[in-house]
Amino acid sequence: MIVSHEHQFIFIKTRKTAGTSIEVTLSKECGLRDIITPIQKIDEEIRSNLGHRGPQNYKITKNRLFDNLRNLLGFKPQEHYNHSPAKLIRERIGDSDFNSYLKFCVVRNPWDRAVSEYYWLLNGPGKDRWPEGKTFGEFIQESKADLLSDSHIYTIDGKSAIDRFIKYENLDAELNECLKEIGISNVELPRTKSGTRNSKAHYSLLFDDESIKKITEICSWEILNLGYEFEDKRN
Repeated sequence: MIVSHEHQFIFIKTRKTAGTSIEVTLSKECGLRDIITPIQKIDEEIRSNLGHRGPQNYKITKNRLFDNLRNLLGFKPQEHYNHSPAKLIRERIGDSDFNSYLKFCVVRNPWDRAVSEYYWLLNGPGKDRWPEGKTFGEFIQESKADLLSDSHIYTIDGKSAIDRFIKYENLDAELNECLKEIGISNVELPRTKSGTRNSKAHYSLLFDDESIKKITEICSWEILNLGYEFEDKRN
């Protein structure tokens, strides 16, 4: 997640939508006051090697006395984090900046995104990996709604909090078009978090009817408001 006071935009980061690559790219454009949340160590190394700004201003401070008291009582400091939802961002930065800044995020066909999420949790790094041998059907049936859908990230009380949705399926063109509105042009995205999806087969080939149905129900906001459909190539 990035909040840029310099360019007056808020990038709300969804999952499995090239969000880390976008964060790395946008951090180049950030000023000293802008909020940049941390990303994984390997991606921070990419950002550092490119000479871009790293994490900054993501720790939330109210006043020194209050913060010291929280620390003494053993409370973890409050922080902005990479997939912070729009509602929480608004609460933390205030209505004035939230309402006046350009807010954008990337969205993706929910069935395709589910496949990418499955491979990431199966083959990616970190403690949240699924056990080896977990089938895609098991992943769909056992996962909670907020893992299979991103709508809770970019909606507030069921309504869009976003000024500009960028389709993952047309990422480069739509991202550059969006950024031109705030004076940023010709961005090129680095490759991050790649190599975990070991099958390039069409996403529909992993689905059975029950899995299709569950994504249809859970991701109804995306399907209704963003025009996504299940492209069936199983036959």
